Amino acid sequence: MVVKAVIHEKYRDMEVHVCSSRLDREVSDLVTSLAAFVNDSFRAKDSNGELQVIPARDILSVFAENQKVKIRTAEGCYESPLKLYEFETLLSPAQFLRISRGEFINIKKIQRLDLGITGTIRVILSDGSESYTSRRNVTRLKQALGI
Repeated sequence: MVVKAVIHEKYRDMEVHVCSSRLDREVSDLVTSLAAFVNDSFRAKDSNGELQVIPARDILSVFAENQKVKIRTAEGCYESPLKLYEFETLLSPAQFLRISRGEFINIKKIQRLDLGITGTIRVILSDGSESYTSRRNVTRLKQALGI
């Protein structure tokens, strides 16, 4: 892989080009990672109603609760103006995984899994919070983690 920077006054905004002879997993993962890097933060309100900027790398999970979308980090929960389906297009699939109809988790923040419950998996995140996969997403979680 060759990485090259071209500096010229003809470029008003920074551009990133990924060039390859074929579209494979490596190219797809690189494009996804670059998109996540560019779009790597979200605005949300804290419990005091103050607007906060939350980097995607700090997000533990995004979930729906009482018809509102919440972002959970190690520091607390924040209320997002975005809809859950909008997060699906904005979150990097290399880092986030939908584990149920109403929740995405950051797979890099998984501390451990409890496979003892028949049909579902209890996911314990790095802050100690727990989430449960729906039965239809168990296979997807196992594949993402290489289980």
